[in-house]
This record gives sequence, C-alpha cells and structure tokens, in this order.
Amino acid sequence: MPADQLLSDPDFVPDMLGVAKRGLKAHTHRWIAESRETIEVPDFKVQAQFFFGLLAHMEGEPVKRIIHQHLGGDGQIDLGAALRDSPALQAAIERQLENARFKDRKRGGKTPPKTAEVVIDE
Repeated sequence: MPADQLLSDPDFVPDMLGVAKRGLKAHTHRWIAESRETIEVPDFKVQAQFFFGLLAHMEGEPVKRIIHQHLGGDGQIDLGAALRDSPALQAAIERQLENARFKDRKRGGKTPPKTAEVVIDE
C-alpha cells in the first residue's frame, strides 16, 4: 500500500530519478592545506555501490553479501580454517607479529614475551 501511494504521487518518480543521478555523481570534500580551500572529489566507492544496487534491483535480485565464518563444533572460531582460507589474513597476522617483534627489539627485549599456543590442524 505505501508503494502504491508513493507511485501515485506525480512528484515521486522525478524525485527518485534525482536521487539516482545524485548517487551516481556522489562526491566528497577534501581540504587542501596549501591553498587553504576545500575541493570536491568524486567518491568512486559510493558511486560504484550505488550503481551496483541500482542494477541489482533492476534485475530483481537482492544485494547479496557472503560472510565466511569458520566455527568449530563448540561455536568457537576455527583459526586454522580461517588462516588456510585467507592469504590476506595470514599476511595481516604476519605484519602484526613483525610489528610486535620490532617493538620488543626496540625496548631491548626487556619485556618477557607473552606466549600462546596456536595449533593449526592440517
């Protein structure tokens, strides 16, 4: 019923078209310190997401999100499965570990390292 009321309003369709055009031309503002002014910059991420949403609805398909969860039988995260499935996660953990090692070396190794046992089933 609300959809029928909206579509019967003669201003609704032109307003929807205006929203679509603005969404496809989304921009953000960036401060330029040297010139002490704000400039408009296209926000390509918002534009792409808006375009994706428009196409999905035109095709009659809902926007789908895939979430990978690696849960064991006890409901806890299966770290081994997550690491095997995601090279990006592996790299992120390696960066964090290297950062922690660097900070420890910077302190001269005065702080005893915290230990944890990680078991990854293969």
